[in-house]
Amino acid sequence: MFTPSSLLTTLVSCLGFWILNKSLNSNNLIIIPVPDKYAGLTRYKWRNVVGSLVHATVVSIVGAFCLYTTPQYLQDRVETYTSLGEFNIAVTIGYLIYDTRDLLQHQGVTSTWPILLHHLTLISTGLHMFFYHQRLLGYGIICSLIEFNSVFLHARQLLLMYSFSKSSGIYKMNNVFNIFTYIAFRLAIFTTLFPFVWEDCGRITPLLCNGFLLCVSILLVINLVLFYRLIKSDFFSTNRKDDTDILVNNNINNGKSE
Repeated sequence: MFTPSSLLTTLVSCLGFWILNKSLNSNNLIIIPVPDKYAGLTRYKWRNVVGSLVHATVVSIVGAFCLYTTPQYLQDRVETYTSLGEFNIAVTIGYLIYDTRDLLQHQGVTSTWPILLHHLTLISTGLHMFFYHQRLLGYGIICSLIEFNSVFLHARQLLLMYSFSKSSGIYKMNNVFNIFTYIAFRLAIFTTLFPFVWEDCGRITPLLCNGFLLCVSILLVINLVLFYRLIKSDFFSTNRKDDTDILVNNNINNGKSE
């Protein structure tokens, strides 16, 4: 059964990201400068990355705190439930609802349908499994750790938007953390999900089990391909155009699980 707290947190999260993006659209309210390249009609791309960075930071930290205070999430991923874990998932669903609306408003369905499909799948799954049945919350909390890598991916994207050179110290430092967290959190977690789902198949329906395994398999392959593209772009590419690098970064973030 849906709890009032989960629905309220989802609504507040959605509203909060709407307010954040409205403030980033106002020159009188923001305290960080907008890159000249994104000061016009493409400003929504910059503020979308800033909003995504805020979401990734909050969700990853809260997710790690949930696992630290409730290690049962790792042992019983199906039935373990805490209000803080529910809060973390609700924040993500609220963000996804707002981001879906933002994508439709500025880019439409044609150019963003894979991202919209990704968002709608996570929203419907989260609302149905995490909130209505209050089960499988452990998987949501474990996957929230992937957002640690998203922090550095979004930071990379912002550095490119602000025209930082790839040879600059701050870019190189972010790059080290980016590659490390991509392996330690993104790829490692997707790989670890296979034995977890297989172990829990007896406690969930065969359809859900097979669906989970298929979803994780697809996401792992996508993220391996995008990791190769990221390495190639940052270490072996002779093309230094920012737009190309930002496209690579967008593809990586759009292939992630929330």
